[in-house]
Amino acid sequence: MTPDSVLRDRVVLGHTLLEHGRAGEAERVLVESLPLVTTVGAHPNAFLTLRLLGQCARTAGRLDQARGYYSRALDVAEALGDPDLAGAAVSGMAYVELAADDLARADGYFRQAVQLVRTVAPGPGRVAVLRDYADLLVRTGDLRAAAFYQEALDQPGIDPADRAAMLVALGRELYRRGRTAAGLDRLRAAATLLTEAGPDAEAYNALVLLAGLARETDPATAADAFVRAHDLAQTLYGGVDVRHYTEGYAARVRQVEAETQRRADAGELPAVAPPALLEATRNLGPDAVRTVAVGAPAMIGARSLTEGENLLADHRYSEADEKLRMAAVMWSALGAGHVLPQVWSAQGRLELARGDDDAAWALLDRARSQAAALGDARTELTALVALSELLATAAEPRPPAGEVRRELRLLDVVVRARSLASYLGETLPASVDTAAAVLCERYRAHDLAERHLRAALAAAERAPAIPLARLVAYLARRGDGAGVAALRGRLVAVAEGSTDPSVRAAVDGALGRIDAAAGDWSAATFERLRAACAAHDALRGRAGALDPGMEPPYTVAAEVALRLGRFPEALALVERAETAGAPDAPEAGGDPGDAARVVVFAGDCGVYALTTAPGEPVAGAVVAAGPAVSVSADDPAQRRLAAVVDAAEARSTVALTAAGALYGVPVHRRPDGGARLRVSLLPSASLRSPAPHPVPGGPRPGLVAVDPLDELPFARIAADHAAGRLGVATLGGAAVTAERLAADLASLTVPVVHLACRVVTDERRPERSGLLMAGEAGADRVTPARLAAMTWNGAVVVLNSGEAGGLPPILVRTLLAAGATAVVTTARPVDGLSAALLTTWFHDELDPGVADVAHVDAALLAAQQRLRTATGDDLLTWAADRPVLGADQLAVVTERAESEHPFADPDHWAWWATYGAGAQ
Repeated sequence: MTPDSVLRDRVVLGHTLLEHGRAGEAERVLVESLPLVTTVGAHPNAFLTLRLLGQCARTAGRLDQARGYYSRALDVAEALGDPDLAGAAVSGMAYVELAADDLARADGYFRQAVQLVRTVAPGPGRVAVLRDYADLLVRTGDLRAAAFYQEALDQPGIDPADRAAMLVALGRELYRRGRTAAGLDRLRAAATLLTEAGPDAEAYNALVLLAGLARETDPATAADAFVRAHDLAQTLYGGVDVRHYTEGYAARVRQVEAETQRRADAGELPAVAPPALLEATRNLGPDAVRTVAVGAPAMIGARSLTEGENLLADHRYSEADEKLRMAAVMWSALGAGHVLPQVWSAQGRLELARGDDDAAWALLDRARSQAAALGDARTELTALVALSELLATAAEPRPPAGEVRRELRLLDVVVRARSLASYLGETLPASVDTAAAVLCERYRAHDLAERHLRAALAAAERAPAIPLARLVAYLARRGDGAGVAALRGRLVAVAEGSTDPSVRAAVDGALGRIDAAAGDWSAATFERLRAACAAHDALRGRAGALDPGMEPPYTVAAEVALRLGRFPEALALVERAETAGAPDAPEAGGDPGDAARVVVFAGDCGVYALTTAPGEPVAGAVVAAGPAVSVSADDPAQRRLAAVVDAAEARSTVALTAAGALYGVPVHRRPDGGARLRVSLLPSASLRSPAPHPVPGGPRPGLVAVDPLDELPFARIAADHAAGRLGVATLGGAAVTAERLAADLASLTVPVVHLACRVVTDERRPERSGLLMAGEAGADRVTPARLAAMTWNGAVVVLNSGEAGGLPPILVRTLLAAGATAVVTTARPVDGLSAALLTTWFHDELDPGVADVAHVDAALLAAQQRLRTATGDDLLTWAADRPVLGADQLAVVTERAESEHPFADPDHWAWWATYGAGAQ
């Protein structure tokens, strides 16, 4: 054989070994080939040998050696006069610099590689370089990424799987940059290609991404992608490798135990056994000492784990925590990787019960993955069941643009759990299919939701009341009268005589809601719903007791009470919908004085208003037959609501609340968009008009804290403007902690507080909502209870969460109850750029020396009107005054400025409001 053919065979072998993850063997084969590289000289196989060696060295972290190999590969390419090969060598150099975290040098190498491959005919080499460079630009946040992906896609002869992968990357990038429709188009095309050409795993990932990103803007696309992903998950995750969970598991356990014994024999185990026991065995010889070194921690660890599990089942969480921590210490000391997943699973379920969703996720996901790798089917199943419950109930912050919510992990979690339960010969807990049904309904996969609810019912033969109630309530929401009629009698029968609050909340809530939807506004319907509310109250006081598959009954109970003319009870129920059973929610009170109260809310069958004034009975009215009210002032229901407020305002000052689903709808504005000077807007029906705090004269100091997690670039621009207006420095990034905020608030006198951060809204447990600040281990959720402990006396709080989510009413209520004069915020997610402009112009209008709510709201209204009428030229002028805008931000501004009135849509400005007691 010639040196060329020998080298070719070695290159093929090395490449094959690398593809199979055997990098060490591949490198040995290729290093042995280096003499042949010298022999053949400038030859493509010499280039490939050096390039593959560079890849091996880079993967192993030997970056200087990798640089040497790639440099020699470039020499060979240049000697061959092949720009395609040269581009590949320079791309390799770029990846070395990426591994070294030198993004600037990596960018330079990639630009050089792009120039090289553009000089030759289109082909795979050009595609690879363009794609690699686009990947780097995404990593650095460079807007040019989309153009390079598109150039790569425009090349001829691309493999369908590679084309699909680039379409996914391009679609995500376009979506991230605000080009939502174009991004979804690319993702749809990618999903179609991958469904046809595979691989299935990539098709599944593309469908999940498409479903998650399209959920809010294109529900039909999201539903279709969700159903396809749901079906594909069965193929990907529905099998069980029996050998892995039997012979493999036993072998891995023996390996772990043998390593523990080896460490004991070598004296390497930490001394965690009780000192008295160690001392007692010291004179019995080395064998006894080794036995105690392993046996005592194992005994203590096993006992602590068992006791911790039992205490967790009894809801004795503090004691369970102590026992489980002891178990973790003991088994960790032994290196018992076969037992630790059981401990982590128990700790995760404990955190789930206590309401710490992030800690629960970390522990349960770790337990699941380690148990799966080990082959411990039972522990893996236990963790999967808990994960399904967590994913269905946990409140997540709105993800950054281009990312999807963690909830979609339920698709694979449910399939894995069902497969393992079948393998173990067990019935899958009904909670897993309930969780799946909740997710399916969110994504409008209605047939799948019903299928999962029926599976949950089948799994609960001994206690069918709750899953049956879930199914009946779902069929009612879907308008399936025949299905409801077929099951109603059975539901009444199975719940007969039960005093379990879980059963009563589910059954009475479902039946009462069905009767109300059918127009049965009777006393019997109301009593049934009132009983459901009482049961729900009892459950809300118990961690983990609320059913994710059932809606709270308070609002529909208030609806029935109002229809019956029982107006005081209706008002009390609307208030309970916000506060019942929320042990951590701050108390709010205060005397409404001479102000009338107007509370508007939406039930299942209509929109309603409740009005009360000092010395007068509560009055109620049906405002509209349907439950929907839009943000537009032309909406007929909103006009009728305005008439109710007009009538109250004509008699006295008014404290107005748009509760529940109407929160944020601008009913506090006049139909022409003007301010109502005699109306104060409050965030919840349970908050009375707080007494204004005394405000000292003179200039007001300020506090500006922004973007603790470095995710809101436009919010930073607005915050810097606010800081300049207030004459203070901007506090940003990791410095924005809860502790720093509390300390700065305590040191200020009646400040203007401008905050910009992400928000978590927990609709099921509002007291778990919060602002996300920087913490030692990542994001720190600052709950209402923690915010209430801070000093907000007299503050005007401007809270800009932009596209990161609207501020839930419990947080606004907390700030006002804690003494804030006014809270300016948005009830829904809004575009980051429009939020930046609005808050910029708001601070231009605000006089920091004036503290009354009317002035604050006037400043907001002026900013809203300015944004609504702003032209593309106005936007460019705003941008020109801010040289700190980055290239990506300027690109967004430039694209938006192409519209004549880029912010005319009410969704950009109408959700903003000033909350606080300030009616004249």
